[in-house]
Amino acid sequence: MSGVRSFRRNEFRASKILQERVRSHPKVELVLDSVVEDISGSDIVETVRIRNLKTQALRTVEATGVFIFVGFTPNSGLVKDPIEKDALGYVLTDQNMATSIPGMFAIGDLRKQLTKQITNAVGDGTTAAVAAEKHIEGTLRPNPGLAARAGVA
Repeated sequence: MSGVRSFRRNEFRASKILQERVRSHPKVELVLDSVVEDISGSDIVETVRIRNLKTQALRTVEATGVFIFVGFTPNSGLVKDPIEKDALGYVLTDQNMATSIPGMFAIGDLRKQLTKQITNAVGDGTTAAVAAEKHIEGTLRPNPGLAARAGVA
């Protein structure tokens, strides 16, 4: 096959239009209910061994490259309670990237937001840097809602 194989555990979580684009693309083969068991080759990737999760059957397919995407799990364990997080562990912030702990700011994939893109993280970083400077100067107005909900007001 000259194209892309996508190995997925079960279903896609992307938007419906993106799912349809992938499903209808002539150079994309979807291999659902499967996981990669092994990536092999001498100096470069040559084969990928996959296991079907329903049948446990193994098969090896030729490949010239592998892109691994494991999903979105926020690495918020660094910041313990009482910082306010959502049920999935994403840190909640206000529009200034301020968290429920005064003087602590969160940016990028760590915080709850609609998209997880590098462009968002860069913009978040700029906003947080300016907000942190204002916090140090004492001119940043805190968001009382976040602190009150987290019990640190």
